[in-house]
Amino acid sequence: MCGFQIEEKQESQLRKIKVKDSKLLTRGEREDLYTQILKISDKYKIVIINPQEIDRAVQGHDGLNLNWLEADKSAEILDDLGPNKAIIDAPGNNIEKYKTYLSKKLKNKEIKLILEHKADVNYPVVSAASILAKVTRDTEIELLKKQIGIDFGSGYMSDPKTVEFLQKNFENYPELFRKSWFPYQDLVNKKFQKSLSDFTQFLKEETRHKSHTLEDLKKLEDFGFHFEKPKSGHELAIMKGPCTVILYKNGKLLVQGEEEDKKNVQKLLGL
Repeated sequence: MCGFQIEEKQESQLRKIKVKDSKLLTRGEREDLYTQILKISDKYKIVIINPQEIDRAVQGHDGLNLNWLEADKSAEILDDLGPNKAIIDAPGNNIEKYKTYLSKKLKNKEIKLILEHKADVNYPVVSAASILAKVTRDTEIELLKKQIGIDFGSGYMSDPKTVEFLQKNFENYPELFRKSWFPYQDLVNKKFQKSLSDFTQFLKEETRHKSHTLEDLKKLEDFGFHFEKPKSGHELAIMKGPCTVILYKNGKLLVQGEEEDKKNVQKLLGL
């Protein structure tokens, strides 16, 4: 997010270089305008919101949601720049509610606030701020690519490179993704469903092949065996007697001891 500050008389200079909503410009156009914008005024503040912050807001931590998070960051920007008037690109159509929340967050209550949904289309100063923010965002994406050594494209789901990277690496680089982002959640849910399906099939197979239970082991008590406490989390029961019998939680049985004793136990348990 970016706040860009000018004297009102400088607005004509922004119109002259034809700033517009960053989404309506090519990358090359944005980068060219970025330099021109900073020649008009170098008073700006950019805040970078990481995926974890966004996830916390989506999950409602500290009473937040995405709109309130945006308002908090806007207040941070305005408190730093200290304008007497601010034009805000409101995230939705409930302008008054958003304005009330933002006003409470501001240290300087005297700032005149003008809020409008899609203000970046109608106000050159907001368009300029959107360009600075977008170029910064693109720069951060390039830094991430260098950091992990993978070209994942633009970072938008309209880009096939990004889609492929997400599908192959959502578990390898979890810190890069917003966990509340639908494409990420969709992949996690699909993986969970597959894991659940695989696990269910595993249980069916285990049940089909499992022939040993605690009831089986109890038969050995008549032949001088007694139960002892399992020594690991994988063991369901241990019986000690002429030899040692271990029943694992997956239903498998291990018989340890002299060969003759082992054969007797195997006969008793029908092995």
